[in-house]
Amino acid sequence: MKERRYKFVVSTGRYFLKQVGSYFETDRVIIGVKDIEGNIIYPHPISSFLYTQYHRKSGSINTELTAAKTIVPFLNYVLNMEESIGIAHLKTYHANEYLEYCVKEKGNKQNTLNMKENYISTFYRYLLKQDILKEKPLFVLSKYYYKNEEKTSSKLDFTYKKTDETLLREKVKRKDFVPQQHQNNEDRKIIRLNYIREFLLVALEAAPDIAFAVALQFYGGLRAGEVLNLDQNSIITLEGSKYGESGMVLLIRDRQNELFPHKKSRAEEQVKRPRDQSVLLDPIVSLFYERHINKILRSKKDSNNKTALFSNAKGEPLSYTVYYKKFKELKNFYFGKLFATKGRFQDYQDFSGTRISTHIGRGAFTNMCLDAGFTARQTAILRGDMSVLSMESYKDQISASYNITRALGMLEPQNFKFVSDLNIPSSSVSSNFDNKGES
Repeated sequence: MKERRYKFVVSTGRYFLKQVGSYFETDRVIIGVKDIEGNIIYPHPISSFLYTQYHRKSGSINTELTAAKTIVPFLNYVLNMEESIGIAHLKTYHANEYLEYCVKEKGNKQNTLNMKENYISTFYRYLLKQDILKEKPLFVLSKYYYKNEEKTSSKLDFTYKKTDETLLREKVKRKDFVPQQHQNNEDRKIIRLNYIREFLLVALEAAPDIAFAVALQFYGGLRAGEVLNLDQNSIITLEGSKYGESGMVLLIRDRQNELFPHKKSRAEEQVKRPRDQSVLLDPIVSLFYERHINKILRSKKDSNNKTALFSNAKGEPLSYTVYYKKFKELKNFYFGKLFATKGRFQDYQDFSGTRISTHIGRGAFTNMCLDAGFTARQTAILRGDMSVLSMESYKDQISASYNITRALGMLEPQNFKFVSDLNIPSSSVSSNFDNKGES
């Protein structure tokens, strides 16, 4: 394919938008056309696709960003494939040829191909609705399942040849912290807690700066962006306890302007659902909070932001990029310990054979709620997925959290007898668990 002077690019940043006679600053994603020779980016009108289809509906800049990062490579492929073609002349065969290129040249997996099909189909539907396309593309009905319900959607008539399914297998995204060998164990809720605590103990050794952040993801079900938007005044400890020994509530708010004014794009630090979030009562949480306050924060007296709860080596509020990097290092360190510990090879194979991201804590929290007997709706509210109008005060959140805690047996001393040893992180942490994870 011929290299051209212009190419489509994704650009993120803060822009001023006019609304009801006044201007306000907002994070946005745009599709631009870059003059490679002049190194100039011109905003393209097709950016309205992102705003109309994603920003208005979800308000999430991450959703816009994912769509843009899918559509832009497609447009560049077509631009390089054709001598002269405008967006109005896009046809179904352009999409099919691009996806076939993604199979043969890029080696895309099945899940990635499905995602690209969905975004490209939505793009074509938008162009058709806006009366931009010169030729009407052919759409077909496609069935899929969402929350155990069969649904249908219209997709482009994709006819490209996909790679043999055996070559498209990829790591499954792990949504719980229970190894496969224990999934059907009636004691899996206690087993889960042991693995979570073990992982957090390793965090004290491998990534002490983010150990408390990771704990909040597991015991509060927080998204990474929600954790990073916490400041030192975001944590309310209950019943006069200094470090949340009797419970804590997190004031999750969007503090991007206060914490990340230096960042051009703050898409990954976005707070999707501001709320008051109660944290499950486990002694490990208050212990980690105490350590974070008295050791981590005190060691960063020269911090550039005195209110940030989590900061990087330079004293700046911790960004998602740095947090993800530290989490990845922690994960790999944990895998290494499993591999090197006698009797834990099965655990190593199971965990390392799946895809684990920062979202694993949120997934484990979800399963703790469900194992405690909460309905899908109640769990969604506790996760911050739905409106909290049905839980208007701390008391409702705290009551729900306390009920989960009791249902899981967290308050029973025999189920966390090793907590007394947490103040001395061992170089062979797994020994604290009496090899409970062995097969």
